[in-house]
Amino acid sequence: MKIRIFKLFMLPIAAFTLASAAAVSTNQPKEGKAATSMIAYIHNPNEFNCLPVEVECEEGIGTPCTAPGGWTAYGLNGTVCDQTLKRVQ
Repeated sequence: MKIRIFKLFMLPIAAFTLASAAAVSTNQPKEGKAATSMIAYIHNPNEFNCLPVEVECEEGIGTPCTAPGGWTAYGLNGTVCDQTLKRVQ
């Protein structure tokens, strides 16, 4: 009798445990490309005179980072704004 009760409850418990484990393992947050707002600099009028602007970019090589107005934005490298930035896509 005890074995019959044990078998009767073990299958639902095992199924619930497996379903819970599967749900937890598949419910991971996606590493989306969230907006990366940062301060970048545009040449005003040359690379030694840097004007700060807020852009959605990150460091790296890729599609050039552009500031509002169509200006190419750069990162600050010491006192010169010449660090390559790429647009977050």
